Amino acid sequence: MGKMENLGVQISARKRKFLLIVWFLSWLGLGFSIELTRIDYEAVRNADFNPVCKISERVDCVAVALSPYSKILGIPNSVYGIIGYGLLLLLIPFRLKSRIRIFAHLENYLFLLALFFVGISIYLAGVSAFILHTFCLWCTVLYLINLAFLVLIIFALDSPKTIFQGFKEDFQLLKTNPAVLIGFLLVVLVVLVLFIFQLNRVQAKKHARIKTLINNRPVELEFTEDPSIGPANAPITIIEFSDFQCPFCRKMHRVLKELRQEFGPRIRLIYKNFPLDSDCNPALNFRMHPNSCLAAYASECAYLNGCFEEFYEKLIYAQFYSQASILTMASECGIDREKFRRCLNSSRVQQMVKRDIEDALRLGIKGTPMLVINGRIIRGYRDLDEMRLLIKALLQGKEIPGWK
Repeated sequence: MGKMENLGVQISARKRKFLLIVWFLSWLGLGFSIELTRIDYEAVRNADFNPVCKISERVDCVAVALSPYSKILGIPNSVYGIIGYGLLLLLIPFRLKSRIRIFAHLENYLFLLALFFVGISIYLAGVSAFILHTFCLWCTVLYLINLAFLVLIIFALDSPKTIFQGFKEDFQLLKTNPAVLIGFLLVVLVVLVLFIFQLNRVQAKKHARIKTLINNRPVELEFTEDPSIGPANAPITIIEFSDFQCPFCRKMHRVLKELRQEFGPRIRLIYKNFPLDSDCNPALNFRMHPNSCLAAYASECAYLNGCFEEFYEKLIYAQFYSQASILTMASECGIDREKFRRCLNSSRVQQMVKRDIEDALRLGIKGTPMLVINGRIIRGYRDLDEMRLLIKALLQGKEIPGWK
């Protein structure tokens, strides 16, 4: 490094001025990114959270924070903002004061970073305008900061010919200076390891397991192949064991539907079958609900054919079940009748229902509905007020005595 330190790095007054403004803007961007991260955290865990940026239906930072577009690889976009602005705050002083050669062309790379920031800003603004139809006030401030960042860096750049020469000199430095090359490779390695680690975490959530205790005995439920609604990283996971012919399951379905509408992406709902029919349930020696096994198979087929939610609504409110009526429901969902008929008789869906029943029996289930909420077992029907109270308590990390 001694050789590099002997090479003075000159910076003009004009360039210094623009870089200083960018540095001060980065403090502003960092502050808004931290606030957005706080909003993301609170919005997920507190259904009553009402920050100042939640102004109307069209301007609502909470709605944006709860959308699937607010995260990349399971990490809030604002956290990437913290990293980006923090990087600017760290690097710009080196360019202004350091005489080390590796910082001689820093503004060239800041220009590329600014282009990336603005590109992401345009994409997210487009999502708000055309998909969410809701805007985040603080996000919009960050978009403007990013645009100002790009304009200022453009003013700080030299001529295009000089920029190209700078990239060429830096590439030569990488080739000829082992210390710079090792440092660069280490940075790339750390970023790659962090990326792979986070990617694996996100994938693991899709194949998550929930643990609960039955008579002080741990029981683990796996739901990789089960139908689910809601994001994999939702703070509340509700596993419902249900029978389509159970009247209390129908009432519980209405409650869960209300909860999904109220709490949105804070809830992930996973469906498991426990048909009270000896045709497929070895725990019964009689047919309490005839054709509930058929309905369970049909729900799994609908899931495998990409029409689960619509089909589930039809099944849960059907007055009776027959293969003909179920095939009609499949047609209404746009599924080929013959394909659906073959699915109903396939060993795959029978195994899926069998696994659900085995899970229920390991939990000691004796009737439906039964819920497992973040590992807590809730037996029998609970009304909307009770369930709302429980969900809010769990979101806030509280326990409610007496819930069993």
